[in-house]
Amino acid sequence: MVRIACALLALLLATGSVVNANEWLTFGYDGQRSGWNRAEQTLSPKNVSRLKLLWETKLPVATKDVALASLTSPLVATGVATAQGRRDLVLTVGMDDSLSALDAATGAVVWRKSFPNTLKPPHSANINCSNTEQATPVIDKARGVIYFNTSDGMLRGAALGDGAERLTPTQMVAPFSRNWSLNLIDGVVYTAAGRGCGGTTEQPIEPGTVAAMDVHDPAHPMLTRFFTGKGRPAGPWGRGGPVKGPKGVYVQTADGPRDPDKGLYGNAVISVPLKLEGTVDYYIPAEWKALNARDLDLGSGSPLVFRFAGRDLVATSSKDAVVFLLDAGSLGGGDHATALYKSPRLGNDAAEYYAQGVWGGISTYQTQKGDTYLYVPMWGPKAKNISFPKSNGDAPHGSIMALRVAKTGSDFSLVPEWMSRDLNLPDSVAVANGVVFAVQTGEQAIQHPDNPDGHGRPIAGVHTLTASELEKFRATPVAPMTLYALDALTGKELYSSKDALKDWVHFNQPVVAGGRIFLVSHDAHVYAFGLR
Repeated sequence: MVRIACALLALLLATGSVVNANEWLTFGYDGQRSGWNRAEQTLSPKNVSRLKLLWETKLPVATKDVALASLTSPLVATGVATAQGRRDLVLTVGMDDSLSALDAATGAVVWRKSFPNTLKPPHSANINCSNTEQATPVIDKARGVIYFNTSDGMLRGAALGDGAERLTPTQMVAPFSRNWSLNLIDGVVYTAAGRGCGGTTEQPIEPGTVAAMDVHDPAHPMLTRFFTGKGRPAGPWGRGGPVKGPKGVYVQTADGPRDPDKGLYGNAVISVPLKLEGTVDYYIPAEWKALNARDLDLGSGSPLVFRFAGRDLVATSSKDAVVFLLDAGSLGGGDHATALYKSPRLGNDAAEYYAQGVWGGISTYQTQKGDTYLYVPMWGPKAKNISFPKSNGDAPHGSIMALRVAKTGSDFSLVPEWMSRDLNLPDSVAVANGVVFAVQTGEQAIQHPDNPDGHGRPIAGVHTLTASELEKFRATPVAPMTLYALDALTGKELYSSKDALKDWVHFNQPVVAGGRIFLVSHDAHVYAFGLR
């Protein structure tokens, strides 16, 4: 009976039918990208003020200004059998196509593997297309395998215990793609790629792609793909990559034309059936042309799928700083343009396409009283016409905004509850046991310092930066990278790491598991915080 129960639990974990244990196996904790570790009980609002830096490990990854992300968001797997005995492991992929496993208790490197890319990229690296890997891997705990991409576009699988290859390397996306976090659903690994970065000298641009690799037979993985556009426009991006929902996987796309009959899904939230076979559903806001005109695309956000009032909902946002609630079963209604709820503008009054608005995924949390909160990482100041009952000081550079999900009759809404202290700049948060863990990234988000208005209008007398000058500018932090613990119900600051962290970080997320918080920095450090 014990063996049967263990086998059943392994199956449920593999198919995503139960919540993970106190570990973090994929970006955003679960396939829905909730960002909420429901199993964490060690850390709480009462004790996080006593957090300390437990360890820091510098990995031998040679960082470059041109590559804004040098390590992927960490993952945590517990009780892994290694040559040193059972260990809790922290795993991350480096921009040099390395995979590292660290002891979660000490930071010691348990094993490290490299997968060199010998291909020649079709374009020189730049800060938009760095020719390096950035997709957060995904762990199949039942099989003891971590699936990850390398910059040659291959999907690989490695044993958690020692890094031994457990999957025939198979082309999943184009070499040098800019692809996003992997997801694992029913034995199929998903990712999404956009921006036209990937390709070869023969085919230098990869169209917007959602890719699915069936790994049931590790010796013969099988690939299917869905295209969101014909070239660079309408490519899917966002921290969470493909997100698990009731109608398959959900992604959202960048600026581009709207013509679904021709396979063009610009500025859209899309659901594609599992294995990418069947009828596509989509939501494209009525103002898609205006979003295109000012480069305020949905791609900068990332969908969250969650359950509320007996329904599966999607919450998402964009550079435009408007939060949408969508019916996960019928994203845009009959006209594919109707949201269940569309919030007022929460930020970015200036309608700028960088350093403002939402850049990152929304996280969720349900309180002991049953209230459901959404936590939105907002760059720049709040909108002038929005107020929060609980404010934690001026936040000119950015903040975490907490919205409570409400329903009156058949109508859904989002109620502003609190706004955090100033964060320069925030990214997706992790939530556990009444605490929101947020990172001030310190990232320089101005994309064109010689064109600070952000809309392509030339400015007389302003020096135009060379490519290397721009790369150096973007790789120079504007604030110290800092970990904050915030009260999930009020936004009150409970802890700050102050000067404990070095450098800065780009497009990343802190991870909380087993009473510890893990995060990485641009200079290839991995950090662990916890209670001594």
